[in-house]
Amino acid sequence: MNKPNTTRRPSRGLMGFPSEPQKDPRAVWAEALAGDNGGRRTLYLHIPFCRSRCSFCPFYFGPATDSERAGYVRLLAKELNDWAERLSQYPINAVYFGGGTPSDLAPQEMELLLGILRNRYPLANDCEITLESRLNGLSDRKIDTAIANGVNRFSLGVQTFDTELRRRLGRVSDRETVLETLGRLTARNQASVAVDLLYGLPGQTPEQLLADLETLLSSGVSGLSFYRLNVHPSSVLADRIAAGTMPPVPSEEAIYRLYELAEERLDAAGAKRLSFKHFSFDPRERNLSNETSAWKVPCLPFGLNAGGRLGAYQFKQVGTPESYRFRVEAGEKPLERAGKLPPDHPVAFRLAGQLNCRMTVDPGFTAAAAPPELAKAVRRVLREQLSELEREGLTAATAYGSWKLTRMGRFRCYPVGRRLMEAVARCWEEESE
Repeated sequence: MNKPNTTRRPSRGLMGFPSEPQKDPRAVWAEALAGDNGGRRTLYLHIPFCRSRCSFCPFYFGPATDSERAGYVRLLAKELNDWAERLSQYPINAVYFGGGTPSDLAPQEMELLLGILRNRYPLANDCEITLESRLNGLSDRKIDTAIANGVNRFSLGVQTFDTELRRRLGRVSDRETVLETLGRLTARNQASVAVDLLYGLPGQTPEQLLADLETLLSSGVSGLSFYRLNVHPSSVLADRIAAGTMPPVPSEEAIYRLYELAEERLDAAGAKRLSFKHFSFDPRERNLSNETSAWKVPCLPFGLNAGGRLGAYQFKQVGTPESYRFRVEAGEKPLERAGKLPPDHPVAFRLAGQLNCRMTVDPGFTAAAAPPELAKAVRRVLREQLSELEREGLTAATAYGSWKLTRMGRFRCYPVGRRLMEAVARCWEEESE
C-alpha cells in the first residue's frame, strides 16, 4: 500500500515560483546563457540605498554616503561592462532601475550607467527605460539628465496624496511637495510619469481614496499602479498596528469596497487597463517592465541583491556590499543562488501572463505550453478549476471558450492564480507516480 504524500508542495503564484537550489550558481548561469534562444527580455538594475524607511517596507537596506554610493556605482558599471559582449545577442525590450531609491543617484552617476546601456547593450528601438524615483530630492537637473540619457518612464511611489496617511506610512513629502514634483515632471512632456497608489491603508476611508483618485486624474500623470497594502510581519507598520499606535487596516469587506470604488471611478475616467492593477491615461504609458515581468520573460539581473531569471532557472545576486565588491572586482557574475524551476513552469508562466495582463484564461492556449502527453490533462484541470471559480463568483465563462476574471476575481487575483497553478502542477505529479 502506498503511503500518502505528506510533503508540502511549495506554493506557486503570480509573483513567485518554487525552484530547486543548484550547487554552482555561476555554472548554472553559464548553462542558461548557452541555451538562450532569444525572445523578449528585460534588464534589471538594483540601487539598494534609501535615505529613510517607509513603515510598510520589509526590505529596507539603509542610506549611503556620497562616497559609498559612488563606490557602488563604480562596481555596478564594471558589472555591466564585463557582461555587455556576452549579453548582446538579443535586443533588450525594457530596462528597470529599481530599489531602494534610484533617483538618489547623482546626475553624473545616472549618466555613466545609462551611457553603458546605450552604447554597449542592444536596446530595442522602443525600449522602455524606467527610473524608480523618490518625490523628495528629485531635482530638475536629475530629471533632465535622466531624460537626456534615455529614461522615458518615471515610476513614483506616491502611495497616497493625503498628508496624514502619508505620515502613517513614513513618507517624507507632504501633499504639496508631491504635486509640485509631479508638476515639474509632467510639464516637460518628455516621458511617461506613472505613480503607485495603495488602498487598504490603516484608517483609510472611501472618501480619502476617492479624493486620491480625483487628485491623480487631474495631475496629468500617464499611468497608475494600484496595489493593495500588504502589511508584512517584519515591517515597522505591523509593529505599530500591533502596539495600538496605528489604526488597523480596514476589514476584508471594506478593502473590497475600496477596490470597487476605484475600479468604478477609473472606468468612468476612461482609463485603459494594462493589467489587473495597472492603468494607462496616456499612450506613452506602456508599463513594459511589469508586462514582461508578468509573462516571466528573461530578466537579466545587475547589482547588489538583484533577482532575475533565464531559461529554466531563477537567480539571486549576493546581498552584502563586501561580497558584491569581491565578486565584481574578480570579474565574476556576483550570483549567490540559482534555482531550477519545476517542469510545469512554461505553463505556469503562460498562465501568469494571462491572469496579470489579460485577466482572462484560455485553457487551450495555456495547455499548448505543456508537453503533448500532458496537454489534455492540463486543459481538463483548468476547465474544472475555472468552472469551480465561476460558481464562486470569481470567473465568468466567455463565448470563446475562455474564462475572464470578475471584479471579485481581479481583487483576489493572487489566490485565484495560486489555485490554478497548483492544480496544473498536479498533472506532472500524477504522471510521475
